[in-house]
Amino acid sequence: MIYLLRYRLSYILCILFISLATFAQEEKGYVIPDSLSDKTYDYLSLKIEQNYADTISAITYINSYLAKAIHEDNGYRRHRGHILLSRYTKDKDAKFAFIKKALLDIDSLDNANLVYLYTNLGIVYYEYYEYKPAIENYLKALKIARSSNDKKAEYTLLYNIALIKERVGKHDEALSSYKKCLTYEIQTKDTIGSTITMVGIARSMHYNKKYDSASYYYEKIVDRAYQQLPLYGSIVTINEGINLYSKRNYIEAEQLLLKGFSEIDYTIENQKQYILAKLYLGKIQLTHYNDSEKAKAYFTKVNSLVSESNVAIPETIEAYEFLIKYYEGKGNLKEQLNVVTQLSQLKATISLRKINTIDMLHSGFDMPQLLKSKEALIQQLEHKATTNSNRITYLIIFILLLIALFILQYSRHRKYRNRFNIIISELDHQETKSTPDHNTSNTPKLLLDGIDETTITTILHKLDQFEKKKGFLQKDITLAILAKKCATNTKYLPKIIHIHKDKSFVNYINNLRVDYILKELRENTILQKYTIKTISEEAGFNTAESFARAFKNKTGIRPSYYIRNLKKKENL
Repeated sequence: MIYLLRYRLSYILCILFISLATFAQEEKGYVIPDSLSDKTYDYLSLKIEQNYADTISAITYINSYLAKAIHEDNGYRRHRGHILLSRYTKDKDAKFAFIKKALLDIDSLDNANLVYLYTNLGIVYYEYYEYKPAIENYLKALKIARSSNDKKAEYTLLYNIALIKERVGKHDEALSSYKKCLTYEIQTKDTIGSTITMVGIARSMHYNKKYDSASYYYEKIVDRAYQQLPLYGSIVTINEGINLYSKRNYIEAEQLLLKGFSEIDYTIENQKQYILAKLYLGKIQLTHYNDSEKAKAYFTKVNSLVSESNVAIPETIEAYEFLIKYYEGKGNLKEQLNVVTQLSQLKATISLRKINTIDMLHSGFDMPQLLKSKEALIQQLEHKATTNSNRITYLIIFILLLIALFILQYSRHRKYRNRFNIIISELDHQETKSTPDHNTSNTPKLLLDGIDETTITTILHKLDQFEKKKGFLQKDITLAILAKKCATNTKYLPKIIHIHKDKSFVNYINNLRVDYILKELRENTILQKYTIKTISEEAGFNTAESFARAFKNKTGIRPSYYIRNLKKKENL
């Protein structure tokens, strides 16, 4: 069965991030559970399909499938195992690593599996906006599919290629490919496939300004879409709302956009439709109601969503243009400059991905104009802060500072991302720790201070119990209180903590609290929604400031950054 890009939606929504330790099992020599050791490939394949939404079970079956193939030196089965693992990771490098391993067994594959392999590789490139290599792999698969007369694979690949054509603005070519796919799907009575393809046809009709034809297809499939694929029904509704806006049916367009928007969540799978719904609701406020403030609220949200996501939608340029003029009218040069900078970054991303849709033609802000506008804004800002004689000097300094700030921000973001990944990795491997590791080589130092070895061992044991029972969560814990719990005095305890824990008493308590809350935040999504103050109290801190400071000292990142990236990771 060819792996269909368009049928991946419900599949991907069920998949969670898998820890690196899970994927590393194959490299270390995965041991097949006794209950699966005598099972056939067909049995394991069936279990993988039945448990695709149960990540842990699916990975167990896939690893068993792959281990069996490796043990038997079965290249055909081994390549399929690697492809299956590639689907269960959102990490780009890991995904490509699994597919490259699958390519090592290319000589053992027949035509059908070569098509399967190249199609999957094309899909991965497509997901990361690398359209050129995606097309190259699709074409390899298409050539093989046609030579072996595999019509289903051929039209699946034509659909995937049409998606790329649509992304780069070749809507006439995309429409032609979609129509070929629809003809085949009608002939083969593929009702789900034809529904999805007609969504693409309607979308291409809209971009080709054939609005009535687009509405014809939307009306034809909307009920069927809601019955077969509810999420597609919501997408169809949003798309028709956009189409009606282009037909100037503003009231009906607003109703459909609000309906479709209320039915979807902001996830990586539907973020484009989510953002477009906000965009066109803002345009309706501006065009039909002449309400600049409500339009500004919608467009500001669009700006925020685009900035925090990896999606680049050419239509959103109009929101930035409005915001630039809005802040210009308010005399807010700072916000105006901020939006101009964000718009230039968006256009650079669009250019890099070669997304040149027809709707960009109406834009009055091309890149040279943006640079001129940005320069003019900088000059105006500098004019307020300095005299004419120093303007050029300060302008150069300001530009250099912008460059330095950009480099600093990029470096800081990369550093924070690395720290976040290290924290997650440490949490993943935390369970491998057994008994506490007390460095007995430091004991003689304490003996010299007059503390006998029995006392040291007893206090360390009580500290272990203190940590295990989470006594550090007590808000009013002091050295005296802890010394009493450890049946010792305030002279011995800090020395033992300093030597064996390599920390002061305060840092010892704070680090235990931070380690606790790191794990709690990762495992408890409800806790992620609380305020920093509430979270700090949960960790045993008296104030949010002391919590944030201890968190940053321990992890190198802010609590808000950690929580934000946990949420992003869960949404992937």
